[in-house]
This record gives sequence, structure tokens and C-alpha cells, in this order.
Amino acid sequence: MSVTTDADEKAAQQPEHRVYWLPLPPHPVAVDQVSLLVEMALAAWKTSERGENVRLVAVELVENAMEVSDAVDITLSRQDGAVLIEVWDTTETSPACQPRPTDRTAGRSLSLVKTHADGWGWRLHEEGGRTVWAIVGDRDASADAVTSHTS
Repeated sequence: MSVTTDADEKAAQQPEHRVYWLPLPPHPVAVDQVSLLVEMALAAWKTSERGENVRLVAVELVENAMEVSDAVDITLSRQDGAVLIEVWDTTETSPACQPRPTDRTAGRSLSLVKTHADGWGWRLHEEGGRTVWAIVGDRDASADAVTSHTS
């Protein structure tokens, strides 16, 4: 049983605690939607620090998920001063870190995520699907809250 206090409710309503979630269509417009979601979240959280890295990583994770799944969701949240990006899709396999051509503009692989994020990993869900996550921001931000495989 969990007890919620008025202080907890007020904290959850503050922009810095707001979580952004968006189901994405299996269509190229999803990339634009992700970019807009990142822009809105960073503005609400009043942080632009490493904003381009957040956008780049979020877009890359979504593009990679869309290559293997028709159903993709993205969630953005703040974790200890960093931005946690979580992308869910219907697959149940390990994300691939395969080299891809550098002139490719979409799905350039997780090597780009490794370069621009401070940590990343993935986890399977009992109800099906997987979530690939990345943390961008404070290098000391803990990913312990995200129980998963890490790389």
C-alpha cells in the first residue's frame, strides 16, 4: 500500500517532475514528433543543457525501434538531474550494436547512442516487448532505478 501526501501530489504537478509519454505512429513523421516532444519537455524542465544530445539519442532510439516494430512508445523523464529516455517496442531481442554506414541518416545503430548518452541499456517486459533506455545529462545520474541489461 502506498500513501500519497499533499506534498507528493504538488511535487508531481511541478514541471520538473512531469513525465512525457507518446505512442508513435509507424510513419516517418514520428521522428518530428519525437523532436517536438523533447523540445517541449526540456522547455518545461527549464533545461537546455545537452539538449541536442537528448534529441539525437531519442530520435536514434525511436528510429532503431521502428526498424523492428510497428508499435513504439517513448517516455521522457528527469532522473537525478539527467534526462531518461525510454523507448518501448514489441520485440523481445537484444538491441544490436552493428556497424552501419556513416552516411546513413536513420537507424545509425546504438554506437551513436553510446557516444552521446551517459549510459544505456534495455529490459524485457513480462507482458511482452522491450524497453531500450538511455540517460543523457549528469554523468553521476544513477541508472539503478532502471533494472535492465546495460552496455
